[in-house]
Amino acid sequence: MKGQAPILLVASAFVLIGSGCSTYRSKPLDHASVDRALVPPAMDSVRVAAAQIRHPLLAPIVIDGRGGYTPNEIAAMVVIVSPELRALRDQRGVAEAQVVQAGVLPNPQLGYSVDRPHGAYNPAVVAGRNLGLSWEVASLLTRHDQVASARAGAKAVDLSVAWEEWQTAQDARLRAFRILSIERRLPLARSIEESLADTLALTKKAVALGLKTTADLTTAAEVWSQAQNARFDLERQLTSERATLNLGLGMAAPDKVPLKYAAPDSFWAEGPAPTADDLLQGLEERRLDLIALRCGYESAEASLRAAVIAQFPKIGLSVNKANDTTPVYTRGIGVTVDLPILDRNQGQIAIGQATRLQLFDEYVARVAEARSQVVQVLANLGIARAQLATAEASLPELAGLVSSYKTALASHNADELAYRDARAALATRQMEQCLLLQQVIELRVALEIATGRPSIERNPSPGSL
Repeated sequence: MKGQAPILLVASAFVLIGSGCSTYRSKPLDHASVDRALVPPAMDSVRVAAAQIRHPLLAPIVIDGRGGYTPNEIAAMVVIVSPELRALRDQRGVAEAQVVQAGVLPNPQLGYSVDRPHGAYNPAVVAGRNLGLSWEVASLLTRHDQVASARAGAKAVDLSVAWEEWQTAQDARLRAFRILSIERRLPLARSIEESLADTLALTKKAVALGLKTTADLTTAAEVWSQAQNARFDLERQLTSERATLNLGLGMAAPDKVPLKYAAPDSFWAEGPAPTADDLLQGLEERRLDLIALRCGYESAEASLRAAVIAQFPKIGLSVNKANDTTPVYTRGIGVTVDLPILDRNQGQIAIGQATRLQLFDEYVARVAEARSQVVQVLANLGIARAQLATAEASLPELAGLVSSYKTALASHNADELAYRDARAALATRQMEQCLLLQQVIELRVALEIATGRPSIERNPSPGSL
């Protein structure tokens, strides 16, 4: 019974270890599982998630949905249901698992051996047994830095995911604005095309009567063809923008998401527009991608410290109890030390130094790029706003000209061709206004992204698009 005690001890250790192990569960990658994953969540759950969203840059929002969805509501919906973001968020689970793994110490080792004598021997002999327990303790030296590195890396991943979520939300907002802008411009494009088609028909009649030349007919046909191509281009853009937006919402490409305008927010409504210096102040503390890079740099610093500390020789401690066949019983302790002659962890140290340098240079380059983006976008925004103001200022004059021609045409004091040309000029300027307003919106969103400050005007007024 005395000789069976070590065997029972070893067996109990295996039972204890096995009871704490994880089990494997298969997750097949087949058509049925993929189709289930692609089913978008119910709208009620999306509304609840949008109202409770927690994000450094995205505020909770109440999704109404009556009469369509605003661009801000679309942005929140995409963040919640996007299949691409769902896959991106899985990186958080990997990073958290790496934190757990970094804190795990090496297992102690339990060994048992028995040597049973064979054959006749006088005096009598007993079985020789050896029971030992050992543990490598040098891992305690690097555990703190390894855990710090993993935690900083997990924070970097979390911030990177949040930055990508915000970028995706802004992209969805822009696409919603583009769709609304195109839907506003399409009727104008059709009106211009119809007007030019009528002009072409009148020109043909005038050529037949000898009042116009063939060159006039060619010019009218070319202008009508350009207007038709412009309308086709807008229709293609609308199809493309809707398909991309539907992909982010997890919907089928042919579906049409109802959109609507919302009341405008006030940005730069009071006081002068902010300068580049105002927007650049605190840039590195606002942009999540830059903060994520700093966390990645902290992770690299901790990894390098751990690699340097790991140069310390590995030390193993052991205790044992043994007896030989005479029997003579012994108890002892042991120490094993690596001799750092060949492997001094020089490879991991070199990798850590190169990684830290790469992250440092990448951070510097990203900061320079962000500063340049702010200055460039702000300058382009100023130009676009000036162009928009010019286009809006000319609309009343063109509208008055059309009204005058219409009145004169009713009293047979104006040419119908001149009236149609005036209408086409007004519609063209209205399309130009819509396009410039869309450019202003896109530049404002680009400025939000470049500065990391979600304070640009959210929505344009319904009548201005």
